[in-house]
Formats: sequence, C-alpha cells, structure tokens
Amino acid sequence: MSPPHIQKSPPQKSMRQRLLLGMAAGFLLILALLSIGFWSYAQQAANASYDRLLRGAALSILERIYLSGDNVRVDIPYSSLETLGLAKDDRIFYRIFTQDNVTITASHALVPAINYQPKETPVYWEDWFSGEPVRFMQQARLLTGNRKSVWVIVQLGQTRIARNDMMQDFFWRGFIVALFITCVGLFFVWIGINRALHPLIDIERDLRKRDISDFTPLKATPPREVASLISSINGFIFRLKNNLDNSQIFIADVTHQIRTALSALQGQLELAGEELDPQNLQDRLERAKKQSKHTIHLTNQLLSHAMVIHRADHQVVSDLHLISVLKGSLEHIIRDQVKSDIEFSLSIDPKLERDKGVDHEADLITGDEISIREAIRNIIDNAIKHGPKDNQIDISLFTSNDQIVLKVDDAGPGIPCAKRDKAIERFYTTMPEGEGTGLGLSIVHQVALSHTAKLSLSSSPNGGLGVSLSFTRKSGEQDAEN
Repeated sequence: MSPPHIQKSPPQKSMRQRLLLGMAAGFLLILALLSIGFWSYAQQAANASYDRLLRGAALSILERIYLSGDNVRVDIPYSSLETLGLAKDDRIFYRIFTQDNVTITASHALVPAINYQPKETPVYWEDWFSGEPVRFMQQARLLTGNRKSVWVIVQLGQTRIARNDMMQDFFWRGFIVALFITCVGLFFVWIGINRALHPLIDIERDLRKRDISDFTPLKATPPREVASLISSINGFIFRLKNNLDNSQIFIADVTHQIRTALSALQGQLELAGEELDPQNLQDRLERAKKQSKHTIHLTNQLLSHAMVIHRADHQVVSDLHLISVLKGSLEHIIRDQVKSDIEFSLSIDPKLERDKGVDHEADLITGDEISIREAIRNIIDNAIKHGPKDNQIDISLFTSNDQIVLKVDDAGPGIPCAKRDKAIERFYTTMPEGEGTGLGLSIVHQVALSHTAKLSLSSSPNGGLGVSLSFTRKSGEQDAEN
C-alpha cells in the first residue's frame, strides 16, 4: 500500500541560504565602507603628492622674485615648470601678481582665491577653468625694499588628469584586495555554515532512513546550540513510543474484553436455544440479558476511557466552576436512581459557595469539563455498583490549602489497603467475574493525571470506600481571606 499523498508547502529558503545571504550582506556592507575609505584615502594621497609639486614650483618662483627700485622683477626658473610637466597630459596655468591684484606675469587670466589674505603658507582649492577641473594653489612672499614693502603672490593651477589616474590606481588596488578578502571570507563562511549544519543533516538522514517501528533515540553528539533540538526530538520519540505502546496494550485488552463478553453472551443464547424446560429457559434468558447489559456497560466504559485519553492528549481545557460541574453531574445520576433505595447527600464548604461567599472565583479550576464530568460519574457509579441496595453515598466538596477536594464515601465493602494501588489499573475489579468492568477507577485515574490532580482511596466513615479527587484551585491564595 502506497503512503498517502502529503501536500507540501511552498519551498522556503534553506537555513544555509539564509545564513549565507546574511553573511554576504554583512560582507558587502563592510566592503562598501572600505571602498568609501579607499576612495577618500586615494583622493588625499593623490592631492598630497601633486600638491607638493605645486608648492615646490611656487617656492622656486618666489625665490626668484625681487624688488628693483620701485618695480617687482621676476625671473621664472623654467625647471620648476618642467617639474609640473612630469604629468604629460595635464595643463599648467600660472599668474604672478601683487596684493593690489596687479599682474606681473601670467600664462592665463586666473582668478585669485576669494577673500584671500596674503601669507606665506599655501592655500589650495578646486575650480573649473578653461573647461576642465583644475587644482589651484596660492602662496605669497613679502618683498621689502628701501622705500616700500609689497606682497607678491604666485598662483599655480594644474588640471586633474594625473591626479585622477593616481587616485583611481590607489582605489582599485585597495578595492581588489578587499574584494579578494571578501570572497575568501565568504568561502570560509560557506564551509563554516556547512560544518555547523552538518548535525542537522545527519538528523534528517537518520529520520528519513528509519523504519516506521524504529523508536531508538538519536545518537548524534551535536554542538550546544543543537543539543536542545535533539533532546526535544528524543523526548518526542520517547513520548510517541509510550503512547503507541499504551495504545497497543489498550487495544489488545479491549479486544480480549469485548471478545470474552460477546462469547459469554453467545454461549448463554446458544444454551437458551437448546433448553426445553420453560423454567430453565427463563433462567438462561435472564443470564443472557444480564450478560448483554454487562457487554453494553463494558463497551460504554471502553469508549469513555478512549475519549478521556484522547482529550487528555489534545489538552482541551478551560476555566470551570467545580460546583456547577458537580451539581450538573449529580442531577443526571440521581434522576436515574430515583426509584432505588440509595440515599445521596451533598455537602459543600461554605467558602466555595459562589452565591453566598465574597469570593466568586473560589471554586474555579482549569480543566476539561467533559472529562471531569466523566470522572465524577464513574466515581459515583462505582459507589452505586459496589454498595448495598440501601447504600448511603455522601458527596462532599471542600478546600484544603490551595486544593479543592471532591470526596465520595459509600457504604459498600470497600477495598483492602493492599489492593488499592491495583484498583486503579485497567480491567481490575473486586466484583465477581462478569459483573464489573474494572474501568471506573482507571478512567478517574486517567482524568487525574491529565489535570495534575491527585486521586486517593481511603476507608469511608460509612464503612465502605472513600474516593478523593483533589484539584488545584485557580484562586487558591484567597482561602485564608474568606
């Protein structure tokens, strides 16, 4: 038989892809920041290199400027301009003028720096001239003669072709190195991600190749971050195995009990069909009727037990007022026993009476109402079946610390102390064969487990069995105030 088709959800990005994309985004951000740094450094380095040439040429020219009488004379050393000519593709501009903006000599009509005050330290700026971006500098020298002093200013300009080439060379060298380091880093990140995810890959392979009946725990030794995942998977496998084992045991027990009950019923009917004596025939039919009732009761108990287990697994819980649940359950039970000689009594602690007390949440618990009603019904049904015809069943509800205790006392034969632990097991009964199912207290015990409640058996003041079921109050801290 082929496995049923499982509809797959749309494929999502793998964890490897997410980690790699995240790391790649981080590396790209770092690369972008480094590129900005490289660009700034390359620009400063290129300017610093060629600014030295401009300043050297300016100093050479300033040293050859002198006063001759009242006139300023200059003898430009062409070696200084030849130094600037090392950048063959660049154009050189110069102008020598006084502080009064009187040109002494010039190659072009250059505009001086705005708001410039003559001084011996150089000033640099960028501007457009003759249709090209140009790097300018100005530097001044104070000439002093017999009759006057005058500031002479040298202004030099150089186009940015060589500077830009040097800047781009510096930038690309640094960028290529950074890009190479980024690629190598991502490669090692990829290796690290694969190694880190390898335990998960091993888990996937282990679970995929397993037989459906293999419940052995995973034996991987993962890093600390994955250890909790494997521990949770092993815990789930353990719970699943226990649940499956319990289900298989329960199904086997149910099969045996139902088969036995139906076989007994069939045997009584076959014997009745062979009976010729009317009196014996009536006796056989009564036995068959009794066996039929027992089979129906057993089936109902088995269904109730399965329902309680199912609801416990699915944790169907809500806030409940235990008094309302108890009274609702008693109404149905007493209605069925209205013609019997059984006497019922109900005692509720005044602290829990919501219509009388101050605390309207005093009887509030958290649980599954259907399962709790089933537990109450089975406790009282157990007391009815095991007690005499004039049974006295006392039902009480009271508080004990932060617990609400439901206790049912009957006047039956009770259960010896040595057998009380065994009495909560499935299909164990103290009644004669064919008269009890042995599931009543087992259902109550299952409800107690699913509600973290406590089930206890004791001797009843009425001479029979006392069954107590203790629930944790949701507002137990208010007991003392009431």
